[in-house]
Amino acid sequence: MRHVRAPAAVVVVVLFGLVAAVSAAAQDESPAASPAGSPAAAVSAVLIGGGQPVVAPGHELTLRRVTLPPGTGIPAHTHPGALVIYLESGTWGYTPLSGIVRLTRAAVDGASPSPAEDLVMETEVILNAGDVLYVEEPADDIRNAGEDDVVLLVAGLTRIGEPFTMLMEDMPTPSGSPTP
Repeated sequence: MRHVRAPAAVVVVVLFGLVAAVSAAAQDESPAASPAGSPAAAVSAVLIGGGQPVVAPGHELTLRRVTLPPGTGIPAHTHPGALVIYLESGTWGYTPLSGIVRLTRAAVDGASPSPAEDLVMETEVILNAGDVLYVEEPADDIRNAGEDDVVLLVAGLTRIGEPFTMLMEDMPTPSGSPTP
């Protein structure tokens, strides 16, 4: 019997297609440890599905739906890998702090999407429905910049065993480094 391996990009596309077919049995998870009552505590993330691709040993591929109500966000944080983030709805403020960050703006009036552009670090950009980010080993700061919920579909290829999101203030300090 012959086995065919799909490249990781095909797996991501297939996972995006499964979003409409997912039942309410998806697991809830917190995007980051946040104090109760803080704006980040109101952010929700639902794990839609995932698996461990044979072509990426030591990593897992997941798809999440993240919702940021108006007035909320997640302060400076990191992710342990590469993400493709699709803005399904809302107006989203995104500030890249480090890593590789490329933005593809949504197609307008039937035209092709814009070519991907590298974002300037520590400068907020406002994204709208249909915009897509590719980020690798990112540190970023995000917020809902509008009046409606921001809904993101986040496909991540991340290292197994590491938290998907880690607030920068919660990150361990390397030994020998002063504590801020």
